[in-house]
Amino acid sequence: MRKYDVVIIGGGPAGSSCAYELAKSGANVLVVDFKKQIGTPVQCAEFVPLQLFNTFPQFFPEPAISQEVKNMIHFTPWGEVVSMSSPGFVLNREVFDYQIAELAKEHGACYLLRTVFLGVEGKKVWLERIDTRERFYVLTDVLVGADGPKSKVAKLTGETTKEFLTTAQVRVPLKSRLNDLLIYFRDYIPGGYGWIFPKGETANVGVGIDPSYPINVVESLRLFLKEVLSDGFIEDTLLARTGGWIPADGLLKLIRDNTLLVGDAGGFCHPITGGGIANAVLSGSMAGKALASGCIQDYEEEAQEVFGTTLKRASQKRKKHMKTWENLQNIIPKTWIAFDEYWKEI
Repeated sequence: MRKYDVVIIGGGPAGSSCAYELAKSGANVLVVDFKKQIGTPVQCAEFVPLQLFNTFPQFFPEPAISQEVKNMIHFTPWGEVVSMSSPGFVLNREVFDYQIAELAKEHGACYLLRTVFLGVEGKKVWLERIDTRERFYVLTDVLVGADGPKSKVAKLTGETTKEFLTTAQVRVPLKSRLNDLLIYFRDYIPGGYGWIFPKGETANVGVGIDPSYPINVVESLRLFLKEVLSDGFIEDTLLARTGGWIPADGLLKLIRDNTLLVGDAGGFCHPITGGGIANAVLSGSMAGKALASGCIQDYEEEAQEVFGTTLKRASQKRKKHMKTWENLQNIIPKTWIAFDEYWKEI
C-alpha cells in the first residue's frame, strides 16, 4: 500500500496551497478530491484582495483574473451609500484553483480525483473511488483537512463548526459594466447581505443569510434579483446558479495529533463578510511551510496570531448584534468596518 508524508483531503485553494509548499520542499504529498477537475464547479462570489495577488503572484495567471475592482459600495435600507476602498480582483475561480493545483503537481504532488474520504485509523486513511466504489487505504504520517465548511476530517477528529451562513448565487449579464463591488443590506436578507460582483460583461449576484431566520435563502435571492433588476443593473437572464455554506464560528482547534485543518475546514472564513479565499490560501501555505520545516506547532501559533483575534471578534459581533435583524441602522455600523471608516472621515 502506498505511503505518503502528507495526505490532504480537498484540492481547493487551501489544500492545494498546502500541497504546493510541501511539494516544493520535497515532501511526498497526495491530494484527494471528489471533483472531476479541480476548480469546477465554482461556489463563491470570487473576490480576492490585492494583497493576495502581491503575496502569491504565481497563483494568478492572466486568465484567472476576470476583472480588477477598486471600491466596495454599500447600500443601506435607510438610503445611505458608503464607499470603502477595496482594491482587488474578481476571479475566474475555476482557473485560479486549477493553477494552484498545477503548480503543486509540477513540484511533485499527486492528485487523486473522483475519490472521497471515508475515515482514518491511525496512519491509515480510508478512501473510496466514486465511479467504481472501490475502497482502499493509503498510509500517511500527517492528514490535512481542507474539505470545506462541513469538514468530515474535522468531524472525525474533534471540534467542528456549529454556526453557518447559507448562500445562493446566480451569474447574470450586466446591462452596463461596473467598476466596483456592490453590497446591499436589506430586511429580507437577514443576518447577511446581498452582492453584485462584476466580471466584465456579467456579474455574480447573490445573498448570504443566517439560516435561523424563517426566510428561505432562495426566496431571499429572488427578492434581491427583483430589486437589482428594477434598478437597471442586470439583465433578466440566468447563466449559472450556485450556493453553499459559510462557517461563522471563527477558528477551530487546528492541530489534532497528526491531523491539521486549513481553510474553511478550520474556520478561517470571516463570520460577517463571508470572505474566505485569501484566508484559505494563507492558511494552507502556513500549514505547508510548518510541516515542511518540521515545526508543526508553528502553524497553530501563526494562525492564531494572524487570524484568531479578528475572526473571534467577528464571530462575537455576529452573535451579539446580528442574531436579531431589527433596527439595521444600529446593527450595521457596529458590525461593518466600512461604516466605522466612513463616519470617522465625516
